[in-house]
Amino acid sequence: MLDGLRQVVDRFGWAVLHGGGGGPGDPRWSHTVGLTALGHPEVIVVGLPFPAGEKYLNLVGEAVRGGARFGPGAATTGLTDADSPVVFLAVEDTARLAVAEQFYGSIEVLQLVWPDSTGRLPWQEGHRNPPEAQPLLGPLPGDGSADS
Repeated sequence: MLDGLRQVVDRFGWAVLHGGGGGPGDPRWSHTVGLTALGHPEVIVVGLPFPAGEKYLNLVGEAVRGGARFGPGAATTGLTDADSPVVFLAVEDTARLAVAEQFYGSIEVLQLVWPDSTGRLPWQEGHRNPPEAQPLLGPLPGDGSADS
């Protein structure tokens, strides 16, 4: 499997892998493998259908390949509509990225946190999705406002 993954990463610069969704309490997740070689943390997104997660992560990969860098607490509308920012959180539990760890050894990981249909993030008042829809895998940035 790692050989096939290496071929995809060599050809495109990164790959997107999917997992989870096996039952209640097990949200779907998608993550990159390959951004480490571009000098950037790998990125995971939780709670989206696989095609949507893959689209977000490919946008991240293209941005990183173009020179963009995201870190914990970074907010951007460059991947979404102007009124619906995404925010990156540092990931503390990398268990979902075991394949990336096998690929590179030690890795850094960011979670791309996506907004609800109103553009609000999970920690913002009025957020419409239940917490289990998008579990947060690390601490909130700064004071938790991440409204920038």
